[in-house]
Amino acid sequence: MVICMNNSAFIKNGILKSFLFASTLSLVTPVMAQATFLIWPIYPKIEANEKATAVWLQNTGKTDAMVQIRVFKWNQDGLKDNYSEQSEIIPSPPVAKIKAGEKHMLRLTKSANLPDGKEQSYRLIVDELPIRLSDGNEQDASKVSFQMRYSIPLFVYGKGIGSGLTEESQKLNAKNTLAKPVLQWSIRNNQQGQSELYLKNNGQKFARLSALKTSKTGNDISLGKAAFGYVLSNSTVKFAIDQSTAHELSKTSKIYGVDSSGIKQELIEITKMEDPS
Repeated sequence: MVICMNNSAFIKNGILKSFLFASTLSLVTPVMAQATFLIWPIYPKIEANEKATAVWLQNTGKTDAMVQIRVFKWNQDGLKDNYSEQSEIIPSPPVAKIKAGEKHMLRLTKSANLPDGKEQSYRLIVDELPIRLSDGNEQDASKVSFQMRYSIPLFVYGKGIGSGLTEESQKLNAKNTLAKPVLQWSIRNNQQGQSELYLKNNGQKFARLSALKTSKTGNDISLGKAAFGYVLSNSTVKFAIDQSTAHELSKTSKIYGVDSSGIKQELIEITKMEDPS
């Protein structure tokens, strides 16, 4: 049985920590052990000259925990996030038991080099397997089910391009005009008449957007309940917007995005395109 658990996450000093909402505790029976994890780094990468990278898991809970580690290829074909099985990045170990209060290193290794100038996106998925205890306080492996899931982006690079998070990769990217997010935007109505904002990334690197603005000093563009996030390299995503926002955007030829994909947060210009396809 799959137990769906809500969690809230926050980032502090480069560490991701995930907690249960109090309201979900009633979903867990008294014999179910629950751990809480710190995961770092939260933005792992593998540069072209690297064969592997390490991610650390620390069990800050009071009980031991079993976790399963998988890596999926990630793309945004069809204007949405897609995940597929792959054999290019190998996690080791694939399953681990982490005792309460201890930390464990995961190693993510490339099985082959990427093409030159290529940034490839993946998702590291860590599933906590809760330990169900019997009345005799012994672990019962036959009653294991998924509990918490942690999803972390992983970016891997071929020669001629890098993460931009190190001095060496910054110098490398400075020689390539496309080694950055190059965004365009457009608006069109869907079949139901709902206005949609399209963002297309023509660059060779992803964008991580926390906000869009109508001008450098203007107000943020509202998306209602939706949230901005990643626009992967050579990909297009879309967001539903209300009519007032669509009308406001029709008056301008460019907008600005707050991007944190590099070594520091910066405001990037997003030009208007005629065709979002």
